[in-house]
Amino acid sequence: MKSSPIPVKQWLKKLQGEYRNVARQSAFYGKIASASSARDFQWVRQLYYLSCDFTAAVALRYGNCQDPRFRDAFAEHASEELTHPADLVVWMREFGFMGANEDPMSIPQNLETLALASYFLRSAVRQPIPHQIITLNLMIEGLACDFYSPVNAKLGELGLTPRGYWAVHEEADMKHEILGLDLIPQCDPDSPAGKSYAQTAWEVASLWVQVFEAWGDVPLEPAPGTSSRKIIRLLACLIFGRAPHDRWLFA
Repeated sequence: MKSSPIPVKQWLKKLQGEYRNVARQSAFYGKIASASSARDFQWVRQLYYLSCDFTAAVALRYGNCQDPRFRDAFAEHASEELTHPADLVVWMREFGFMGANEDPMSIPQNLETLALASYFLRSAVRQPIPHQIITLNLMIEGLACDFYSPVNAKLGELGLTPRGYWAVHEEADMKHEILGLDLIPQCDPDSPAGKSYAQTAWEVASLWVQVFEAWGDVPLEPAPGTSSRKIIRLLACLIFGRAPHDRWLFA
């Protein structure tokens, strides 16, 4: 008797959980835990760029979507992200991360931030809906859940009250990460479509780790402890048994 296929939502959520566990090994989280002042959070200026481009990506996705099965969910997600970049600017000005009249983009984004933000936009503009859901919902919103919880706790501890932008993310991200996942076409993990889904998840997780290592000023070269190169290899080995593209690894 032929066994029933594993629902795509089930195996993708399992894979996402494994990637989240590995990503939490990033040295960035250790730096959050040991942060002692606002100086340890200067990376929020880079976060602004991600917020802008993520908001743009989910808006573009809704605008381009012609499939009625997804339009309502995509519209809801886009509307809930709409004010986030402006909310972050309000918070940054309140706590001295930027001047009252300073342009939020007066500090350039680094290449790692640009790479991840560009991936958002490319997914929304050029990729099919399953790719968009895996990128903009399952992976980014799931990884973000692990980011905002410890950051918010540390900000509160240091008197940098995590209201507005920060407060809304802890609640919304858990809802957004599963948005649309039930509507992705069914496939087995070992099928061509399943391997494509897993490849997308790995790419997003790898770019996310490189962003965090850059924000924390952690070298990308091998070093004592956990480096981004080691983490990315762990991510790859979860599904490929090896890293599929050495160019991602700075080898």
